[in-house]
Amino acid sequence: MAKKRVFVLLIGNKERGEVNHFQLLQEDTALNEGRRLGLDVEVAFAPGFDQLRALKKRLLDASAPAVDAVVSEPANTATMELMLNELKGKCSLVVLSAWGPSIEQALGGWGAGLAMGSVGTDHVKVGEIQGRQVKALLGGGGRLLYVAGPLRSSAAQQRLEGLKSQLAEAKVEEISAGQWTESDGIVAFNDWYRVAKARDPVVPVVAAGNDELALGARRACEALANAQHREALLKARFLGVDACPTFGQKLINEKQLFASVLTPANTGLALGHLHRFWAQGTPVPLRSFTDARPWPPSSLPA
Repeated sequence: MAKKRVFVLLIGNKERGEVNHFQLLQEDTALNEGRRLGLDVEVAFAPGFDQLRALKKRLLDASAPAVDAVVSEPANTATMELMLNELKGKCSLVVLSAWGPSIEQALGGWGAGLAMGSVGTDHVKVGEIQGRQVKALLGGGGRLLYVAGPLRSSAAQQRLEGLKSQLAEAKVEEISAGQWTESDGIVAFNDWYRVAKARDPVVPVVAAGNDELALGARRACEALANAQHREALLKARFLGVDACPTFGQKLINEKQLFASVLTPANTGLALGHLHRFWAQGTPVPLRSFTDARPWPPSSLPA
């Protein structure tokens, strides 16, 4: 089998340091798995609004080797649909961490000899695990603040859906962040606090759509001018999602976060699917998932 080239497009702006730790884990996993499988893997980052332009630029670059497959995590469902339209009939595609009816619709007539499918985290399951972690802390009822990811992200919507399904008796106060970074978590928390401080802003639990947003919420608490609110909110338990070894797990060990949900990188599974397609003719699954679990395991009672 001739060596295949895979273009991996992830979310963020590396030049400005605007890449969250899960995306960096995605990059490392893609490069390592690509070497192991004998694939030529190149990784690029682009902000959500610029992903389609970055994709088109690479595909049209006559000075670079032709791309056999794209592995990409679209920032939102609109970008995903534009990618599907752009790549259909041109090259293989594995969509990461996103899902919509348009993926299934695009599969028909995708192109002879081309693979198409998706690899994701079961975001509803992630939310359910986090919801059970919160429920164990609140004892069923109670009140919490939830800092969600971007409104247009299917991952953010599904994680919130899963969390709420476990907390029917709790009062969930929600605020959405613009992106998935720590700075966005700070902004989102401050937006919530500006309204909440007039009543009672003290909550026993602050959960977030990922570890960076959870840390951002904590940093915002640390910077509050009102000493009484600051001290009370810093006694809250902060929970996130991803549990990357160099970030989320480290924050838990340092007692800055209480718990997280471990979500393995999915670039490795995507490359494995493509390798089997090219080597053995095995179709790429329309939907496949990595396995999420609570972190630390003790955060979710048996």
